[in-house]
Amino acid sequence: MLYLIAVVMGYFVGTNALVEKQAKRFVGADYANPAMSMLSSLGAFGGWFCILPAAYFIGSDYGNGFLDGLFFVLASIGGAVLSGFLQIPGLNYLLSVVTLFVNIALAIVVYSMT
Repeated sequence: MLYLIAVVMGYFVGTNALVEKQAKRFVGADYANPAMSMLSSLGAFGGWFCILPAAYFIGSDYGNGFLDGLFFVLASIGGAVLSGFLQIPGLNYLLSVVTLFVNIALAIVVYSMT
């Protein structure tokens, strides 16, 4: 279950990175609402600051320690790679905005599970 959460967290961060790359490449592809643009900009940066503490919580609680935390980070990187394959053009912009909130909530879930 914890590694599925890692894949979901990585998927959101990867989707956010794809949207940000597309928004910077094409003029007019960014958000019209400045608040949504700011939340999208904070998403990828803040997303990894949610994944790394979650990996620490897992590594500090379970028996193997460091390896469990490393597997959690690798699963989240796998989720980021998976986001490149599963692109939903209209939904990607919405997912990019909620990345920070989803990853904070999932980090809290991981903390409560450990």
